[in-house]
Amino acid sequence: MDGCVDLVFMSQIYHHLPDPAAVARECRRVLRVGGYVCVRTGTRENDVVVPNFFPAVRTMLDTNLPSGDEVRSNLATAGFSPTYHEIVTEIVAPDWPSFVRKSALRADSFLARLPDSEFDQGMAALRAHRANINPAAAVTEEIDWFVFTKPA
Repeated sequence: MDGCVDLVFMSQIYHHLPDPAAVARECRRVLRVGGYVCVRTGTRENDVVVPNFFPAVRTMLDTNLPSGDEVRSNLATAGFSPTYHEIVTEIVAPDWPSFVRKSALRADSFLARLPDSEFDQGMAALRAHRANINPAAAVTEEIDWFVFTKPA
């Protein structure tokens, strides 16, 4: 049904969308005038930890993640007005050992694509890095938060 919702919220899925422009158009169709699209997503510009230890992930991020400009452009082309944007620093693990355990699960869609040998090398580098940092400190990364409005 057209114009039936007030909010579309997308969190960490934007880079998985096969056609983000089509999704933006569908958001415009289902939103009421004055409704919001909120997009929480990684962009290629974000400072993230994983590529420092898994070099092949940097290429994946640059290839698969949108730029902030691409997100803005897709929503603007669909007829949305930008309302808010912030790059947020979020805690991805309470400490380094937790980040290592979380990474070892290979649940991250980019880590899952690595060949086993590259994954094992990266995990060894993650474990060794503990000697260079305060392992009790929280591990943080950047993520983009966009809000767009459907104008009249």
